[in-house]
Amino acid sequence: MTIKLTEADCRNVTWTFQGIDDGYRVYIGHGTHPVTNVPIMVKKREPIIEETLLALNKERRNNTASKRWSSGNGSDKGGNMPMIHVGSIPMNKFLADFAEKAQEGDRDFGRWWLNRDENQPFRTREGKV
Repeated sequence: MTIKLTEADCRNVTWTFQGIDDGYRVYIGHGTHPVTNVPIMVKKREPIIEETLLALNKERRNNTASKRWSSGNGSDKGGNMPMIHVGSIPMNKFLADFAEKAQEGDRDFGRWWLNRDENQPFRTREGKV
């Protein structure tokens, strides 16, 4: 029997990677429904966009490595300092790491997260944000 489950229904599920299918990572989860204690099996598909995005981030980082942060963005012509593109993060990573902090009102979390060494592949510029 197939029923529609919510995210909360699947919190106690243990996920197992099954493989890659048409640009998606496929996971199967086994657990029990939190209200009815009935065993459940869930299939999750996660898009694979990270490889392309990380390659694009690296290219952008390499293109701006020896330039000033504001070079070519208007401030060198007497304008105000513009917004500068400093990183690109896949949606699944954003939802896992950022969404809760954003709801709590933490405005500095993104800067802190991008400045961490392990998150450097998500940066499009060198230096500190």
